[in-house]
Formats: sequence, structure tokens, C-alpha cells
Amino acid sequence: MYFACGSIERSRDAQYKFVTTAGIAIIKIIHWTITECSFIIKIMRHKDDKKNQAICDAAIELITANGFADTSMSKIAKTANVSPATIYVYFENKENLLNKIYLFVKQEMSAEILKGVNQNLSVEKAFKMIWNNYYQYAIKNPVRFAFTEQFANSPMVDRICKDESSSYFKPMLDLFNRGKEEKVFKEISLEIFTAFTFAPLTGLIKEHFSGALIFDEKMLETAYKIAWDAVTN
Repeated sequence: MYFACGSIERSRDAQYKFVTTAGIAIIKIIHWTITECSFIIKIMRHKDDKKNQAICDAAIELITANGFADTSMSKIAKTANVSPATIYVYFENKENLLNKIYLFVKQEMSAEILKGVNQNLSVEKAFKMIWNNYYQYAIKNPVRFAFTEQFANSPMVDRICKDESSSYFKPMLDLFNRGKEEKVFKEISLEIFTAFTFAPLTGLIKEHFSGALIFDEKMLETAYKIAWDAVTN
């Protein structure tokens, strides 16, 4: 009887060890599977991001060069080196593509224009930094600059999209309000302030790109001084 009980106990121990070992093995398999899946997802996400960027770049280039109406989704796909069906993974239609790309470029532009700007700078230094950053962005990114100019007042870019893009430049609004509080800027509307700050510079940049003039350092400094004098007391 004692022998039989001992055999039963050993049998139970063996079963327990087997179940425990099997359980650990299953947990390890699950862990490896999750890890492998995460790795695969990361690779797929990386590839997807690259495709999305390629589509955006191709669309900006083609729409700026040929216009919105003459740029088909198939042409964008060919330039981006993706299938036409791939574009619809990211964008509902051509109008949705345009609005999303407009937001993308505006967000990119705002990041460059506001680079280095903070509350510790004087109003004058922050203003000059923003003004020069705008110039540098436009000169280094002529296609993106032309794209934003082309659709800045276009009805094809919806109101919600334009309102969202304006929020990217909020630090500029804060600077405008601070400048008025400190009596640096004139008591003028934001629209007039923006027009006299950027419109003359934008016009000169366009003339530079067309080859009508050479926008050198001396002209740049003169243009800045005129812009500063126009909006300050």
C-alpha cells in the first residue's frame, strides 16, 4: 500500500513538472510571438511612413508644377513609385490629399519659422528671427513655398484646414500681442501687421525665383528695415 502511494505521488510530481514545463514553454512561445509581431509591425510602420512621405513629396511637386486639376492620382503614384491603390490607404480622395498635404507643409513651415523663438527674446529679436527664418525656409524650399502660396487663398483648401494651420503659428500671435502691450508695435490689426511683415518679402522672393532680381544681403537688410519700421512705433 505504501509502495502504491509513493508511486502515485511520484506520478503526480512528474505530471506537475510536465505541466509546469509545458506552461513555461507556451509562455516563452507567446512572448517570442509577441516580440516578433512587434518587430514586424515596426518594420511595416517604417515602410508605411516612407511611402506616405513619398506620396506627399510627389503630390506637392506635381500639383505645384501642373496645377491641381491636371494632377491625377495615377501620376502621383507613378512619381512616388507606389501603386495607385496605395494612395487610397492614406487619403480618401484627391481633395482630402490636398488638404492633408497643405496641413503637413504648414506644420513643417511653422516649425522652421519659429525655430529658436522663445519668450526670453526681446520683441525686436524675436521678430527679426521669425522674419529671417521665413526667408531662409522659402529660399531652401522653393517648391513647398510655391505650393503654400498657390493654395493660401484657394477654396479647395477648406476652412477647417486653414483654421488648424493657423494654430501652428500661435507663437507669432503671442509675439504680436506682447509687442502691442509693450508699445513696440503699432495699434493695428493682425491682418495689417502680417501683410506689412511678410507680403513685401514674399513678393521679393517670388521675383528672385523668377530671375527678375538677385535678392542679395543688402536688399534683404533693406527689406527687413522697411518691414520693421512699418509695424513699429
